[in-house]
Amino acid sequence: MTNESDFNKWLTHHYYEEYNKSITVQRIETTTGNGVPDLLIITPTETWLIESKFETTIVRPEQKAWQVKTNSILAGNPTIIVTLSAYPKTKRLVVQQHTVKDAELVTDTREFTLDNEGFKEFITFHNAA
Repeated sequence: MTNESDFNKWLTHHYYEEYNKSITVQRIETTTGNGVPDLLIITPTETWLIESKFETTIVRPEQKAWQVKTNSILAGNPTIIVTLSAYPKTKRLVVQQHTVKDAELVTDTREFTLDNEGFKEFITFHNAA
């Protein structure tokens, strides 16, 4: 994996495998609007909106604002909005979720290994939340 496009292909493959191909994945075009995530993934039980990053966890202010607003609207809904960052050299999958709690921005960051097992742990963690 050498760039964000490769990472998106890796994510797509792993989502299809994890959900036995019972999903749809759509790359969202950047012309959609400021802050809108890169990938829309619909599974039988939830919807994922993913901002993907390659070797960085830096999220532009409009991306963070979009996540915060959408997470607050969808609270309790089976929609997961996260930023996923790939670090192939250190084999890390970094997950960030931006929300507002008590009028303050909160970023929950978790790390998993950037491999099949780490991806499964990431899915299990978010499905249990």
